[in-house]
Amino acid sequence: MTVITRPTIEVLKNFCSINKSIVIKPGNTIATLSINKNILAIAKVEEQFDSQISIYDLGVFLGGLSLFDSPKIDTSQSNYVTVSDERGRSKTRFFYADPDVIVQPPEKTITLPSIDVDFALSADVLQQLQRAAAVYQLPDLCLYGHEGAAQIMVTDKKNDTSNSYSVELPDAVIGDEEFCFCFKVENLKLLPGSYHVMISKQNVAEFRGDGIKYFIALEPNN
Repeated sequence: MTVITRPTIEVLKNFCSINKSIVIKPGNTIATLSINKNILAIAKVEEQFDSQISIYDLGVFLGGLSLFDSPKIDTSQSNYVTVSDERGRSKTRFFYADPDVIVQPPEKTITLPSIDVDFALSADVLQQLQRAAAVYQLPDLCLYGHEGAAQIMVTDKKNDTSNSYSVELPDAVIGDEEFCFCFKVENLKLLPGSYHVMISKQNVAEFRGDGIKYFIALEPNN
């Protein structure tokens, strides 16, 4: 029996926004891959899972966990997981899905092909960028480098008269080349917190947080 902690539930809620289905492998690492395969998230959690858990509708599973103050899971059965309260008096069963119908992350370890931009993104700046994007209904988050200086901005890159919100990044490691790296705001499904951000010219970035990391594809510059 494994008690599912609040931080792990928050991770699962976040992962549900990336892919509504998930396969949790034995161990203490949970990972998910979006249907379009442009967002990969990997988290280390407190729990040690004994066996594989295949969930087609993670939202419904999380709803089941919410029925208990300190949910405990029992994975001893091959075709379902039992969720119960601490004393085992109340319980529910959740049947597994076929893992072959779920988009899963690759087994191999993922690393960036290169690190061309490197900067710290504080929790406050991330929150402000997300708030500004929501207020102005902006679809793009872009990182610009010019004459050795960098700034991060939410904007609409297809609209020259778009509203925008930007923050300078004085400590960014960017080199001398000018650049513009852009993400879709809708793809930045990050848990609140501070991140070490590394971007590769090969159109992928890593957001490394406390016990969690995301690999997110960049958008073409056109």
